[in-house]
Amino acid sequence: MDQVAESQMDGGDPDLALETVKEDHLAVIAVAPGTGFARVFASLGVAAIIEGGQTMNPSTKEIIDAFEDLPTDQIIILPNNKNILLAAEQAKEMSAKSVAVIPSVSVPQGIAALFVYDRNGEFDPTVEAMSSAIHDLQSAEITTATRSVEIDGVSVEEGQVIGLLNGKLACSGDTLEEVLMDTLATAQAEESELITLYYGEELTAEGANSLSSEINGKYPDLEVEVHRGGQPHYQIILSIE
Repeated sequence: MDQVAESQMDGGDPDLALETVKEDHLAVIAVAPGTGFARVFASLGVAAIIEGGQTMNPSTKEIIDAFEDLPTDQIIILPNNKNILLAAEQAKEMSAKSVAVIPSVSVPQGIAALFVYDRNGEFDPTVEAMSSAIHDLQSAEITTATRSVEIDGVSVEEGQVIGLLNGKLACSGDTLEEVLMDTLATAQAEESELITLYYGEELTAEGANSLSSEINGKYPDLEVEVHRGGQPHYQIILSIE
């Protein structure tokens, strides 16, 4: 289990070391909802990071501005949110460069795509591999309901904690711990090998480590990693693979 010390989480925005792009490289542009995720994307070789997320969607112009001045004409965009897909596709159509949009609708999908990214690879095969990789995991988000609703047989009261699995409402409850474990049960986590927990700006490293210990107690055969995502609105984002 990868426990994270609180001291690693302080210091504000990270000093990102973004990929240095050359003319013959494939450059990846990623949308990140928090500084922790920005750091993860930077470590995986992205050339530019655009701040954005569930309630702060970058415009088409902001996406284009992120890559138009790069020396390469081969661009791959990771929107990492379903609400950003359209703007990314519009940026593709408006640019004279060769642009591909990986249809990632969650940050874990974007990270999975980057694990098969090769900056020196051929454009079409690399895009195909990255597009395929986003389906190799399940994504989950834990947040607080802003209104009362009933969807797919799940009733939610405003202010309750809710779990979303692969973009769909999976469960609701009164505590973060309860909903986290219910979401993992719905995802049949016992059949997985790795759970990566990215905690948001509302949680501390200590709180995230405590949740990680609960997961290990229920699923002792799984590897659990904990990282700071720094995302607003979602207390937890999970990758289940």
